[in-house]
Amino acid sequence: MSELLSGSNALFSRDESQALRMRRYLMAAGTSLLLCLTLLFFAFVERLPWRVAIEGTAGVLGLILLFFVLFRSGLNLRFSDPSLTTEQLGAALLLLAYLMAHAGAARSSLVLFYPVAMLFGVLRLNSRRLMALAFLALAAHGTMLALLMAREPLLDRGALLAEFAVLIVVLPWFAAMGGYVNRFRTRLSDSNRDLKRAFDRIEQLAVRDALTGSYNRRFLMDCLAGERSRAERLGTAFAVCLVDLDHFKAINDDFGHAAGDAVLMELPVFAAAGLRAIDVFGRFGGEEFLLVLPGATLEGARAAAERVRRSIEAARFPALGERPVTVTIGVAEHGKGEDVAALLARADRALYAGKARGRNRVVIG
Repeated sequence: MSELLSGSNALFSRDESQALRMRRYLMAAGTSLLLCLTLLFFAFVERLPWRVAIEGTAGVLGLILLFFVLFRSGLNLRFSDPSLTTEQLGAALLLLAYLMAHAGAARSSLVLFYPVAMLFGVLRLNSRRLMALAFLALAAHGTMLALLMAREPLLDRGALLAEFAVLIVVLPWFAAMGGYVNRFRTRLSDSNRDLKRAFDRIEQLAVRDALTGSYNRRFLMDCLAGERSRAERLGTAFAVCLVDLDHFKAINDDFGHAAGDAVLMELPVFAAAGLRAIDVFGRFGGEEFLLVLPGATLEGARAAAERVRRSIEAARFPALGERPVTVTIGVAEHGKGEDVAALLARADRALYAGKARGRNRVVIG
């Protein structure tokens, strides 16, 4: 059973949900086999006729095979609850009631398997379904007792009725408590999902700029520190590009701050068209963006910056109509032993040199 539960491509579906249902089914099947062992043991110590033990074992194995075929073939997906929890428990309870009619002296011991069977519904079924299963078990057991007393008038009816009275109390109580546990589990699961979404949101806010959705200054500086450490340790190259929107104040003055914000939000999308998957682009502050290029030499960084500049120049921003947007980019390659501040300072000087030369250009620092 441990090999089955560990999973294999031959047994478990590639669909994660279906594979989980198969694992739950295998756990239920393993527990059902305990009933078979109990029946055979009772027969061995002469508390149960061998015929009943064999019939019960055959019934359990038949149900295991039936539900295995349903899960393995995917037919379970046609049911409203693909886990078939209600159907499995209903079949198990009816089989138990049948065994009670023939169990003789072992009946008072086997009756404990009713709540054991229902235990598997606690994590999947609500109070209504659990209560319906409890009443199904009571109806089946009561029918069995009526037939038994009619067939064997000399049986101790008081003991049979006392046994049934205990079940009348225990099974509905078990269903009610199971429903409470299921509701608590569901609320806990919902809370965990909400908490995970909240953590994901916090994580995004920690590394993303609130306006543009691109990486923020904190993340960019961490990225730069990591690239510098790798470059110093391994001797690899990397470069940075400072990207500044040309005439951004004029855009705000002519079209309004909402239009300016729209440009800032759309610019990272157009810039990404000229970048590799490993390149990191984010908002460095105001209308200034930073591009980190792992493994790039100065010439490679200049080419990447040109692609970004041309992509933005060719783009059209709906908030500005036909007015084009241009950027000036300062490029610098990391030098051996150079710290991040010095690297950024060189890129910044190149950027301002580009501004002085008329903007909309790439300048090497």
